[in-house]
Amino acid sequence: MQLESWGYHLQDLQINDITFDEAIIASMSKVVASNNLKAAAENEGQALLITKTKAAEAEGNAIKIAAEAERQAAQLRGQGVALFREEVARGMSQAASEMKQANLDTNVILFSMWVEAIKNFAEYGKGNVIFLDGSSDGMEKTMRQIMAMQQMDGKK
Repeated sequence: MQLESWGYHLQDLQINDITFDEAIIASMSKVVASNNLKAAAENEGQALLITKTKAAEAEGNAIKIAAEAERQAAQLRGQGVALFREEVARGMSQAASEMKQANLDTNVILFSMWVEAIKNFAEYGKGNVIFLDGSSDGMEKTMRQIMAMQQMDGKK
């Protein structure tokens, strides 16, 4: 024997072949399978939780980015409107001073703006009704009201 060449002497050898009843083996297999299914379910649950959490975080970040973009756009629109008004005021000042130099009534500018506003209402209004007195008396009354408002602004 091979063992004797290595210096071992085998005196007795017992081999016990332990076999379990089929019901015990089936039961143990079910326990192992159940534990495996439980671990798989826990892993799937954690994966779903992570997926939903990441999706919610991404959606929240997208909302934040969109809100910041809208805030910046609104700020830029406001700056644009302010610059437009400054330019209109500068242009009106120049026109008024030129009209004064030519000895013309500067109220014509206000009347022109009023007519332009009415034209804009008529062109772009959506279902609005504006009643205007188009008679010469009505126009004169409107001009007096505009001049009175201008005088009130001058007293402030």
